[in-house]
Amino acid sequence: IGHELGLAASTVQHILRAAGLGLLDRGDRATAGPVRRYQRDQPGELIHVDVKKIAGIPDGGGWHVRGRGYVGEYAVTRTAGYRYIHSALDDRTRLVYSEIHTDERGVTAAGFWHRAVAWFATQGISCERVLSDNGSCYKSGHWHRACAATGTTVKKTRPRRPQTNGKIERFHRILLDEWAYIRPWRTDRQRHQAY
Repeated sequence: IGHELGLAASTVQHILRAAGLGLLDRGDRATAGPVRRYQRDQPGELIHVDVKKIAGIPDGGGWHVRGRGYVGEYAVTRTAGYRYIHSALDDRTRLVYSEIHTDERGVTAAGFWHRAVAWFATQGISCERVLSDNGSCYKSGHWHRACAATGTTVKKTRPRRPQTNGKIERFHRILLDEWAYIRPWRTDRQRHQAY
């Protein structure tokens, strides 16, 4: 519409939203075609896995606690790095096994997978297939050997297509909104214990 009228896309969107027509019925990617949803018939048929990177919290709290531009002790050099949430979600039951680690290497993902399979077994779920993106930890030999050792078939999503693994992506989004950034945590340990 913006191209046809010679207007910026943001201007067109503002006008449409003001008129109560925020989404288009044609040409809008979100509503362009029928939504195809699926759910496996049996628990364990498909396990979605992914890693979510979140910022670490320096002792005493980050900018949520101290404010932006804090110039106190160690303010310039205080870096807490990142933490990585490794999660495995069963497609049928939506049960999730999750751990927080300091890296997303293949050996870490492989160890996580062994523990996830053992946890799912305690829930009566036998993992048959695992769906992951094309992250480096899921391309590693450690990951493939771990999956082979547990008798799990590895499936990959299409590159740059996170919608295929949308169930675990949505779970991570909920984690960010309802846990990781919901309150001003003072330490990583405090946030991890709350998780």
